[in-house]
Amino acid sequence: MELKSLDDKYAPSTAASNAQRLADQDKAPVVVSPNAGAIKAIQQINDGRSKFLISAYTSDPAIVQADNPLTMMIPPNFESYAKPFTEQGMKHGGKKLALLGTQSEYGQQWTKAITDEWKKADGKIGADNSIDYATVSDFAGPVSKALSEKPDSIFVGGPSQPTALIMEEAKKQGFKGSFLVMDQAKLDEMATVTKLENLTNSVGVLPVKEYEDPGTKDFLKHFAEVAGEKKVATSETALNYQSIAIIAKAMEEAGTTSDPEKIRAAIPDALSKVDDKYKVNGFPTEISDEGHLVNPELEVTYLDKDEKYTKVPVEQVSDAK
Repeated sequence: MELKSLDDKYAPSTAASNAQRLADQDKAPVVVSPNAGAIKAIQQINDGRSKFLISAYTSDPAIVQADNPLTMMIPPNFESYAKPFTEQGMKHGGKKLALLGTQSEYGQQWTKAITDEWKKADGKIGADNSIDYATVSDFAGPVSKALSEKPDSIFVGGPSQPTALIMEEAKKQGFKGSFLVMDQAKLDEMATVTKLENLTNSVGVLPVKEYEDPGTKDFLKHFAEVAGEKKVATSETALNYQSIAIIAKAMEEAGTTSDPEKIRAAIPDALSKVDDKYKVNGFPTEISDEGHLVNPELEVTYLDKDEKYTKVPVEQVSDAK
């Protein structure tokens, strides 16, 4: 298998152009894309004159609701996290939630999902104090505004670094409640920016190092050798690693490295035949009709005040429209 990469510069139109180029010039049967906007643009062209499978890394359910037969969605649907996040947030904080998520389209989708679930559980929601995590560097003001509502819990999330600084600021200003951390931010990666004690009493994505799959330890060892000891292996890295192994096995099962439709059709059989060494981060056992890889033992984590991770099971929601 040959790997070729092109930079989409975080622009959907560029992503689509790059994907078309890879399909036309390089005859790529599979294109990997890591964000919802890019994937949605690529879905407009991958089942036309050029056919190729999209290995899609986004937790936006719209990707598999697009009725695109050549899409494989890798991570869990983020809507699956809303219920366990709400339960843990209320259990370790209380009924009033402050909103301090990122202003991106993805962040606002998350904000709506957690707001709807929180209200369903008879919780109270404060004002939407979402901020642009990409441009704001002084978080004291937004945090103070959110805390003025005296919340029991705070919803935060965007890239790991600013998310860590927001949580640090909240603790500095005396916040004692719980944090709900959207899946873009990773607790162990955030701990490279601030002390872990500033991230406690939080529910978020389970760190890769907390998994006990057959290949987890070797994966982490190899990752450290390649990326360095200080670099954190996130679920994006681990799940994409697993997905490439799935695609390679599907090619083997389909008897082709060039026909994307046959490769996609072979994925259900390939899943049970992937070598254990590639199972590192909750390995999927099936792929839905919509094209979503499903791990029936999905978990998130609660990071307690003693800086210990406790696994929390997640019931995955349907991808149906």
